[in-house]
Amino acid sequence: MKALPACQTCVKSGFLCTNCQKKLDKEELTDFELDLAKDLLELEEQEKYEFLRQVSFHKAIDYGDVVILVVGRKDKIRITPELLNWIKRNYEIEKIILIEKTKSPRPVIEDLIAPAKLLSLNELFLATGDVEFKALIRGDDQEKILFTKEELEGLVNELTGQNIRVEYQ
Repeated sequence: MKALPACQTCVKSGFLCTNCQKKLDKEELTDFELDLAKDLLELEEQEKYEFLRQVSFHKAIDYGDVVILVVGRKDKIRITPELLNWIKRNYEIEKIILIEKTKSPRPVIEDLIAPAKLLSLNELFLATGDVEFKALIRGDDQEKILFTKEELEGLVNELTGQNIRVEYQ
C-alpha cells in the first residue's frame, strides 16, 4: 500500500512507535484502522489483490453498521467489489462508503448522501472572517440518507476540515 494510517512497520508488527502511539492516544488513529491496515497489507500479497500496492488507505470511520473508508485520489476505482465484500464479511459491516481524500466538501458530501443529490453548495463568508459552506439537499431525499443532519455536518468537518451547514429544501 502506498499510504497507511500508521507506519507500515507498526501495522505489520502490532507494536507502535512513539508517533503512532501518540496518534492512538489522541484518537487520530483507532484499533479498527490498525486491524484493517494489517489485513490489507496481508491481502496485497495475494495475486488477486495486487492492486492494493497502488492504493492509499488514510482513515476508517466506524459508524455502527456503516464504515467510511478514506482512500487516496483515484483509488476508489481501483478497489474491487470483491475486496469490499471481503471487508464486510470479516468485520461484520453492513455498508461501506468510499471517499477520496480531499479538502473540498462537495465530493465528500455527494459520497455521504448518495443516492440522494446535492442541489447546491454555497460558500458563506461570515462577519468573523470565517468561511462556512451551506449544502442544500432535496427534502424528499432525507429518508435515503444514512446520517442525520448533525452527523453529516460533523463527518464533513472531520473529513475535510471545513465547517458546513446542511439544509433540506
